[in-house]
Amino acid sequence: MGSYDAAMKVILSHCRQAALEYFLGLELEDSEILEIAQETASLRRSDVPVRVRTRDGRVFVVLLEVQSRWKSDVPLRLLEYDVRHRLHTGLSVLPVVLLLTPSANVVECFEDGGIRYRFQVLSFAAMDAQKVVELGNPCLMPFVGLMRGGKDHFDRAEQILYDSGLERQHKADLLTGMALLSGLVSTDLPQKLLSKRKDIMRESAAYELIKKEGFEEGLQEGMERGLRQGMERGLRQGFVQSARRLLLGALEARFETVPRSVLTMLQAIDDPDVLEMLHKAAVRAESMEHFKEKLRATMEQ
Repeated sequence: MGSYDAAMKVILSHCRQAALEYFLGLELEDSEILEIAQETASLRRSDVPVRVRTRDGRVFVVLLEVQSRWKSDVPLRLLEYDVRHRLHTGLSVLPVVLLLTPSANVVECFEDGGIRYRFQVLSFAAMDAQKVVELGNPCLMPFVGLMRGGKDHFDRAEQILYDSGLERQHKADLLTGMALLSGLVSTDLPQKLLSKRKDIMRESAAYELIKKEGFEEGLQEGMERGLRQGMERGLRQGFVQSARRLLLGALEARFETVPRSVLTMLQAIDDPDVLEMLHKAAVRAESMEHFKEKLRATMEQ
């Protein structure tokens, strides 16, 4: 399990209900992180199973799969965890991928032979940091650095968390988790937070992760350069993927199913402006054939 997975689990140990209600739109009566049975646990598990009870009486498991970056095997691993928790608890499962950075080739459905598995992907990079900060919920502040515009609102988010009425130990854990997560998008943000709140953060049991990641001493120049270049590529890929998902959502809403040939052609388009234009065409198309004609014309240009 990586430091970022662990940081997310530390945050959710204190703030899972607020996070689930905001990010998934649930209205919860209570929630509980489930212990992973020894026979099903593995050293590299990154899932957080949470048994929830909603205000209307439903009980099910929200399965949170934490991913710092998208990997092609995520759907299969999520499916494996999903089945295990269904068998272990006898409850239905809501599978969700928490994607911490912009990534390319993200999907929300896996199909192979007789298998069709759907899940939800929550991309923090697609969320509006300003909107979250304006809500003022201290439990949401550790995620702000990962969001769109997060760097501009990071200091305010940290101050909201520090000035909140949470217990000191909770603040220490959440500030430490906030520093670790922000390290995915910046080398400056975690060091800035450390210089300001180091005394309270050292009280967190998760502080050893700060040392492990090297934030306390400063990251090496090569890592900093690589992170910056990677984020520049990742941001563009994230915009492309978000535009593609919006387009697919419009097509499914209009025509229910999207032919595999259309999916293949859309995967080949990496220009967000073109995808936005096609999204408008999908909304106006009289039929799937009509949209396919527009798509073919676009591909030939």
